Amino acid sequence: MSKKEAKPEAPQKDRTGCLIKIIIVLLVALLLALLGLHFYMQRAVEQLVPERPVEEEYLRGRINVLVVGTDAEEYDAGRADSIIVFNVDLDNKRVNALSIPRDSRVDIPGYQNKTKINHSYAYGGIDLTKQTVENLLHVPIDYYAVTNFAGFEDIVETVGGVYIDVPIRMRTHTWYGDIDLQPGYQLLDAKQALGFVRYRYDAGGDISRGKRQQQFLKAVFLRVVEPQNLIKLPTLVPQIMEQVETDLTTADLLALVELFKDVDLETAFVTESLAGHSQTISGGSYWIVDEEALPETVQRVFYAEPPQEETEGEAQDKDRER
Repeated sequence: MSKKEAKPEAPQKDRTGCLIKIIIVLLVALLLALLGLHFYMQRAVEQLVPERPVEEEYLRGRINVLVVGTDAEEYDAGRADSIIVFNVDLDNKRVNALSIPRDSRVDIPGYQNKTKINHSYAYGGIDLTKQTVENLLHVPIDYYAVTNFAGFEDIVETVGGVYIDVPIRMRTHTWYGDIDLQPGYQLLDAKQALGFVRYRYDAGGDISRGKRQQQFLKAVFLRVVEPQNLIKLPTLVPQIMEQVETDLTTADLLALVELFKDVDLETAFVTESLAGHSQTISGGSYWIVDEEALPETVQRVFYAEPPQEETEGEAQDKDRER
């Protein structure tokens, strides 16, 4: 074929138009995929809430998750070293966390005399601890998560350490290693974080320790939702799940992370501990729960509606009243 008879090239505008069409198709496909993921996550969150009897209507849109850290070793079941109940408000994207001091003197189902609540795990595992907590607070526990301190360290390593504002100088020698932390905001590695949550030699004792454990869990979540970790969620969450015994699924945790990833936890994450006082009974040190304050605490953590943000008009009305 001669040069004169050669087939002319397609006009530039035709190739450009074809490229634009391909880009549009890819963008539409990406949008549909994102929408599909959004609705999948939304559906997964909705399915987290179990059917409630009438008397539990106050928990509509909320779930209660019991998180237990144990001192278990390979040779025994261990005791519950930390006990925290999270009331997760899925509708308003808020979390209330209630720490139960491990030395709280309570009734454990099946045992005659009151004893420390942390013994419940040694006596009957997570099922008995769950039942004990439900009887103490008179609220249902929907899900649980348990980890020992070996798993605890692995979780911190998985997220690349945690940023913690250490409030005081922490220095002591323990059977599980030395704790040596300077005060201030810093990145803690696994062993340092373990020391931070286990330290109990300040004026607050177990109450301060419970607050630090809540602070740590919030710090872990904040690390998980950092941009460099968010893109690794499909592999990161399963790695964390390997260190935790739980009846939540990987899909459940992914849905919760997706729901809370953009939430300001400084205002949406509220923590407190059971009120009470220390007392020595028959040579043992116990935390005596304040029975009079307990109903108010339960009401505040598990029943109360989140505070409503003021509108501009309401704020102006209050200013005029002042």
